[in-house]
Amino acid sequence: MTEARSGLLEVPYRPLFAAGALDALLLVGLWFALAEARRSGVPFPAAARVPPAWVHAHSLFFGMFACYALGFLGTAFPRWIDARAPTPRRVVAWVALLATAQLALVAGFVRLPFLLPLAAALEVAAYADALFFFARALRETRNPRRLQPALVLTALALAPVAAALDGAAFAGAPPRLHRAAVEIALRGHLLFLVAGVSQRIVPFFTANLLRRPYAPRPIGALAGWVGLGLIRLGVALALDRNAGPWLAPFDAAMAVGLALELRAWRPGPALRQPMMAILYLGLAWVALGLAVSALADVRPGLAPLLELPVRHALAVGGFATLVLGMSTRVALGHRGRPIVADASVVLAFASIQVAALVRVTLPLLGSVWSLAPVLSHWAALPWMLAFTLWLLRLGPLLVRAERASAAAPA
Repeated sequence: MTEARSGLLEVPYRPLFAAGALDALLLVGLWFALAEARRSGVPFPAAARVPPAWVHAHSLFFGMFACYALGFLGTAFPRWIDARAPTPRRVVAWVALLATAQLALVAGFVRLPFLLPLAAALEVAAYADALFFFARALRETRNPRRLQPALVLTALALAPVAAALDGAAFAGAPPRLHRAAVEIALRGHLLFLVAGVSQRIVPFFTANLLRRPYAPRPIGALAGWVGLGLIRLGVALALDRNAGPWLAPFDAAMAVGLALELRAWRPGPALRQPMMAILYLGLAWVALGLAVSALADVRPGLAPLLELPVRHALAVGGFATLVLGMSTRVALGHRGRPIVADASVVLAFASIQVAALVRVTLPLLGSVWSLAPVLSHWAALPWMLAFTLWLLRLGPLLVRAERASAAAPA
């Protein structure tokens, strides 16, 4: 099915990817300015009493990542189940809700604290509408392959739960709710979403590139992996800060399971192609984050030191890398362009790896370089470079009106 001659609002990924990249650039830029001001002793206006780190995490989980998730699923999910795509009006509503939420988040932190819970409520509304649309489409489809889409919707359904908990924490509820929100967003929503999407498309892309027959992966492996993750999530939420030793078997098993699944996809020579290598690299970061998390679980003394490195290995090394890789593929493929990484795309991919390495390693180097932990926010610089390059290269493909290829890959 070809896309009609259209502009930014015609296809879900276009406005949502654009909004996500701008959010990644502007909100992380604001975070960098705040962190640098605090390090330098320069006063920074903040009316809200919530910690800046809470706002930083919320803006990425429910702003930037939300835009990319809804943009990808709004484009790909209907194709998976042979259903109609969301209307431009619905897509505009998602963009408006998420963008307004980000504005409310910043305004609430700087001057009007009562806007912080409102930001979370707007995000919950965007997710709720998206879930209603996808669930109805899945219920009405006659496509027999329904389990993988259902698992993806399970992952998506965790997002409004996490956003609502964070909104309650912003409104003055116990800090435990923010910790629960981060756990659900990072170790549930985003982790399961990445697994559900990757298990379907990455081996397919690999087989196509290597010109070999594609055999769909056993859905039982994905279902078991997500089931294991749901149990782990439940244990973490129930025991909160005392959960560590109980989580180690789950984190270790999920890391090994993901590594074995990547091996089963047999990428081989496909890893020589940047557009494929970036997807495997992002998933390798996820496996590494889970493995290090298992180490922290069994060594309580290491847990405080490894908490932020693990979180950023997953969020920056894993999820942000995959966001750049998948969104680049979608933006090129849906426009009928060769799915090839030119110099600017390769530099964007490399920059996000530098951001991940800086954010993961500097907090660990305090014993050899006292400034290292307090400079870890400098990871924002290569992060912003990555998304600037992405916007300069692919932004025109998002807004330009032209006829797309009939063989769009999603």
